Amino acid sequence: MTSSSEHDKPVSLGASAGDVVIDFVNGKLDYRRKFGGGKNQALSKAVGLHKAKQPLRVFDATAGLGRDSFVLACLGATVLGCERHPQVFSALHDGLQRALADAELQELLDGRLSFIKCDAIELLSDSTRGLVAEFRPNVIYLDPMHPPQKKTALAKKDMRIFREIVGSDADQCALLEAALDFGVSRVVVKRPSHAGPLRDAVSHSIKGKTTRFDVYMAQS
Repeated sequence: MTSSSEHDKPVSLGASAGDVVIDFVNGKLDYRRKFGGGKNQALSKAVGLHKAKQPLRVFDATAGLGRDSFVLACLGATVLGCERHPQVFSALHDGLQRALADAELQELLDGRLSFIKCDAIELLSDSTRGLVAEFRPNVIYLDPMHPPQKKTALAKKDMRIFREIVGSDADQCALLEAALDFGVSRVVVKRPSHAGPLRDAVSHSIKGKTTRFDVYMAQS
């Protein structure tokens, strides 16, 4: 396995809470890839990967730290992740390049994971349906910034750093509307288990340990 120490210093996200590096090769993501439940985990079920009869293409409109994009790609989906914050995108790009330098991950991902720097609302609202239409997604996935946790349940360090950098995603409802208007068969929104849906008319929900995936199916 290729070690990140064999490459230049990783791009880190720095804030008052500290620094975080996007690492797809080692640590929690490596463990989740190997022991996270495969296609039986809530994320996979929410996007429909566990029952997909054809290769699934997922547009992750809020790539963030890239974790869900990475997991879906490892499970066989082709994922295009969109991140609008330049610092976060730089760390994502760096993390992906390091992953592709690992022989095992390069074979596993096999061109199924990529990231672009752009505002997802602009992409989805583009009257020409350019880049996203060319990608031909079956599913649009949203994981907007979750509401701040109470002091008694302080968010993990990496998420505190991420929140400080990117802010609150005040336009998340507009993003959901743009995703629904795009015309894919399924839009999935990740929410904290205690929070309400971003919009009514949820087709069904898949519950995880601390999060919930609200699924909006296209009306036939």
